[in-house]
Amino acid sequence: MKHDSDELERDQMLAMAYVDGELQVDERRRFESRLALEPALEKEVEELRELALLARRSIPPEPEDREWQRLGRDPLHRKGLRLGLWFCIVAVAGFAAALGVTVLGSQEHWILQLFLLMGATGVCLISLLTLRERLAVLPHDPYRKVQR
Repeated sequence: MKHDSDELERDQMLAMAYVDGELQVDERRRFESRLALEPALEKEVEELRELALLARRSIPPEPEDREWQRLGRDPLHRKGLRLGLWFCIVAVAGFAAALGVTVLGSQEHWILQLFLLMGATGVCLISLLTLRERLAVLPHDPYRKVQR
């Protein structure tokens, strides 16, 4: 009888280590092959996963998280960030326009015009491809619904 309880305790410890991701690769493979053959062990793993998820959900928010939430609700902070972002966007667009007018208005700086056009095309291409990639991957992002 002692042998069965020792083996049961060992299986429980292995299941906990498996759920926590603490098993080595070869140990994990052996354990996963056992899971396919032993329904009771598989049920133990499912229960431990549910318990781990419940434990993660019941953790109170960290003080840092509460402060971020407070700042996110503060209208002065939100409006200040938006205004600062718009100032930066307008400034960069203005500098780019001024550079473009200066370089494109000159007949003798055709090489600079070519580099400016190539740079603008490259930035647009990278931005569009990044946006396309993000939009394609977004529905499959497992962290989309996870809250910290």
